[in-house]
Amino acid sequence: MVAAQALKRGAWLGAAGLAASLIMVLAWHGRRPDPGLVCFVPAGVMRHLAPEDVLEVRVRVGDRLQSFTRSAAEGWHTAGTLVSEERARRLDSGLRFLYVSAPQRIMQPEEYRGAALAEFGLDPPHYSVEVRGATSALFVIHYGATHPQGLAQYTRIGGNEAIVLLPRFVGEPWEDLVP
Repeated sequence: MVAAQALKRGAWLGAAGLAASLIMVLAWHGRRPDPGLVCFVPAGVMRHLAPEDVLEVRVRVGDRLQSFTRSAAEGWHTAGTLVSEERARRLDSGLRFLYVSAPQRIMQPEEYRGAALAEFGLDPPHYSVEVRGATSALFVIHYGATHPQGLAQYTRIGGNEAIVLLPRFVGEPWEDLVP
């Protein structure tokens, strides 16, 4: 019985010594490791154009077109009148999502060969968005059908034959902007 107590006490002393040694080694090592957070880098399909640099947005649904322009002093306008806060919020959200949200998948033409673009809702597209900044070229994105799971949407970037699968929330702000 006395030997068991001595063995227990020795085990505790050994564990305490090991813990103290580990703390000393970590202290001599120099510093704590980095926390694992990295600097955010936009990965969206419109990452070349910051949302705050956008001056004009045009949303097309079929043969209907709605143009929006932004002035630094007053905000978003359409047809010379200031847009509602809700529409301005939707425009800003849509631009931000295009800037930061990475595609879930990019399908090159070889991958969808034999399938018609209409199967993806892209011939004709459900709606299209054209974005222009002060110094950048026109950025055009065509939105098609929602993926069968409902979490993504098929899109095509103007001038590119690849089909880009974007998260569904990226396209939602543009819906209902055209009366």
